[in-house]
Amino acid sequence: MTEASRPAHVSVVMPTYRQARFLPRALQSLLDQTFTDWDLVIVDDGSDDDTPSVLQPYLMDQRISLVRFERNEGLGRALNAGIEASSGELIAYLPSDDVWYPHHLASLVALFDDQPSLVLGHSGVRHSYNRYATDQPPGECLQLVQVMHRRSGERWTERDELTTDDLERMLWARLRALGPVAGTGEITCEWVDHQGRRHKLLREPTGGINPYRVYCQVQQPMRFHSTEGNFMDEEERFR
Repeated sequence: MTEASRPAHVSVVMPTYRQARFLPRALQSLLDQTFTDWDLVIVDDGSDDDTPSVLQPYLMDQRISLVRFERNEGLGRALNAGIEASSGELIAYLPSDDVWYPHHLASLVALFDDQPSLVLGHSGVRHSYNRYATDQPPGECLQLVQVMHRRSGERWTERDELTTDDLERMLWARLRALGPVAGTGEITCEWVDHQGRRHKLLREPTGGINPYRVYCQVQQPMRFHSTEGNFMDEEERFR
């Protein structure tokens, strides 16, 4: 395999839905990385805003590719599609409303290089506007923007299985069961706080199953359980 054709060491997956206004900042934070051996798969989960036109110039970069759904399929499906379309040994996540600092990928790759058995690594994160955590934000699970993991056979939980804001249930817990987890201890990314964040849309009392259904235009019954609400199984209820 030639240098030009070998898989990128890190594949970055960027899920996006109705976030055209955030995309340039997120993409620029990837382009500014000191570590350059990456490819990016953007998964447009059925956006009906200016996302296609905003993305068009970036697709001129051969490292960047696009998967687009005609309708919203949910975060789990978008992440699985991004991983399926990627080729890297290591998987990192850059949601379109978040930001990496220039040394983010380099510090995480160094962590994996130093620990060959490592399955899941994470950086520290800025959150809630001006707070900092070297692990997950207090009261939250590890966020997509701060995580890198080795490619494995594990898949993200998709909407037809369970709709939740709990990323531990969606994937992290299954990866933890495969081997060691470690952090860099460095603050190299930002989990950007804004009213449209998915976890806020899912959590009661300001969010919940109906606000989520309307925003994402979900038509089918759901099994729904946010971290601040009761479990609802609409399939069983309707049956």
